[in-house]
Amino acid sequence: MTIASIHAAVEHIKPERAADAYAGQESLTYVRCKVTTRDGITGIGVTGRFLSAEVAHLLNGGFAETAKGLDPLDIEAVTATLAKKFNPRQSTGVFVSALSALDLALWDIKGKMLNLPVARLIGGARAAVPAYATVGLPAFTETELIHACTTALTAGFHGAKILVGAGRSITEDAQRIRAVRAAIGRAPLMLDANCAYTVAEAKRLATLVADCDIAFFEEPVRGNDLAALAELRRAIPIPLASGQMIQSMAWFRDALTGGALDVLQPNAAFCGGLSAMLRILALAEAHGVPVTGAGGYEAANLPAMAGHAHGGMLEVHGAHAALRTRFASHPEFSDGLLQVPATPGLGFSLLD
Repeated sequence: MTIASIHAAVEHIKPERAADAYAGQESLTYVRCKVTTRDGITGIGVTGRFLSAEVAHLLNGGFAETAKGLDPLDIEAVTATLAKKFNPRQSTGVFVSALSALDLALWDIKGKMLNLPVARLIGGARAAVPAYATVGLPAFTETELIHACTTALTAGFHGAKILVGAGRSITEDAQRIRAVRAAIGRAPLMLDANCAYTVAEAKRLATLVADCDIAFFEEPVRGNDLAALAELRRAIPIPLASGQMIQSMAWFRDALTGGALDVLQPNAAFCGGLSAMLRILALAEAHGVPVTGAGGYEAANLPAMAGHAHGGMLEVHGAHAALRTRFASHPEFSDGLLQVPATPGLGFSLLD
């Protein structure tokens, strides 16, 4: 059993209206990767939008040539071979994005070869994972924002997240947060600034909504700067979360050892695949810091979050609604939970 071919393609999907102004043209650009073994078993992986053409080029070129003939079950050996040739100094960017898609596909193959869901191969900690909804998109009026959040909670989601720092003033964002809190009662409410603020700006917003019982404040500061996150964490009572598009294992280590975050948010589609995700989960568990999935691609992250005992909630992102129409099969959402599919492999497939 060896790898016969790797094929990657870039696909562009126009966001739905509510996500258009926030997501932009590139938000729903993604790379799909298909790995085929000589016995005809296929595995599917995905990664996100940044440098998508370059990621696909690396997968179709250097990765395909180097990985051909290697055993797909030897995921660590495949990774080490590719890293030695293409990333000897452990930089991030295109290499890690490409590796994320390839690693997911190899885990998909492993599950299919062993006739088990990947979540069970990882450890089978739970059969379903709680999900929260990111539905508070900037294009919404305050009335639409409230409706989106209350609708998500009625549908069973374990909390609602709204976007801040996306073109409105801090005072206006604070008013919108207060309006949502009043409408949803005591249900969990999260904020996401997508790295929009300076430390001073993030402090100001946190002060204005300090009594709104915010579950966590995601990516509050520019560049996910760890020193700035640690400073902000010491200054405000709201828990901080980050990590959804971070590709450096050292960043996650330093975030934990430096006390910069209350919640870690790795994403298998960006961080290096499920193999990297499992390492990050173990680091977080050792430091007693919870892990909550973010950044979309919940189907790709579900096996790790369900399989590992330290796995936590997963985000279902409203801006990815159009992307989910490209799935031929996808984990079922019911009773507030993403259910682990019984099918062998990762549990999702993409339309041709």
